[in-house]
Amino acid sequence: MHTYAKALVVLSVASLLAGCQKAAEATPDAAPAAANEAPAAPATPPPASALGTYEMKADTGVVNLEDKGYVLMPAKWASPIVPVCWEGASDGVERGWVKDSIGKTWEAKSKLRFVGWGVCAANAKGIRIAVREDGPHTKGLGKLLDGKLEGMVLNFTFKTWSPSCASSPAKRESCIRSIAVHEFGHAIAFAHEQNRPDTPGECTEPPQGTNGDTILTPWDPQSVMNYCNPVYNNSGQLSPGDVYSVQKVYGV
Repeated sequence: MHTYAKALVVLSVASLLAGCQKAAEATPDAAPAAANEAPAAPATPPPASALGTYEMKADTGVVNLEDKGYVLMPAKWASPIVPVCWEGASDGVERGWVKDSIGKTWEAKSKLRFVGWGVCAANAKGIRIAVREDGPHTKGLGKLLDGKLEGMVLNFTFKTWSPSCASSPAKRESCIRSIAVHEFGHAIAFAHEQNRPDTPGECTEPPQGTNGDTILTPWDPQSVMNYCNPVYNNSGQLSPGDVYSVQKVYGV
C-alpha cells in the first residue's frame, strides 16, 4: 500500500454534518489509456455469495441493507445530464484532461452526461469547478453541489500540495486525471469506500467526509473511491464495482 501524506479535504453540506476529509498524496501510476471507450453493457451484479444483510444506524433508526459503491441516494442527480463549468480562466490543456477522463469513465459506463464545460456564469447551476493550489475536494456530494460556488476544487500545479505529482509531466497529467475521476465520483453522490460499515479491519484509513446511505456492491478495495486501494485513485480507472454502482444509480 502507498504511504499517504494527507491534506485537508472539505466535504461539507448545509443539511448534513460533514467531517474534515484528507486528500492522499502518493506517486501515481501511469496515466489512463487514451482510447475512447464505447458505453458498456450493464455490469454483472456481484455474486449472490458475496451479498449479505447489513445494518447501519441512520437518523431515523436502523436501515437494513441487502445490496452491498457507497452512495448517498438523496444526493443523486434527478437527471443524468449534469452541467459543469469552470470558475474563471484556467489552462485549457488541463481542463481537457479532466473532461476527457470523465468521458472515458463515469460517462462511458453509464447514462451520465456532463455538459457545458465553459466559464461559469454568475448564476450557473451544476458542478462549478475552481482550480487553485489546494487539496482537491468537493463541498458536498451529488446534487448538493448544484450551483454551489467552487463546489469542486482541483489542483493543476501541485507546487505545495502533493508535490510528487509535479515531478514529471507524465505524473502531473496522471494526477490531474485520476484525481478528477475521484472527485467526480463525489460529485455524482458516491462517498469514500472506507466509510462503509462493512469496511474490513485491514483498511486502517479512517472514515472521511460525508457518508453514503446505500451500499451497492461488496466492499471494493479497487474502487476509485477507496483510500485503501493500493493503487493511487486506481490510476483513474473505474473498478468493476464502480461500474456496477454507477449503472445501478444512473442507468446504462
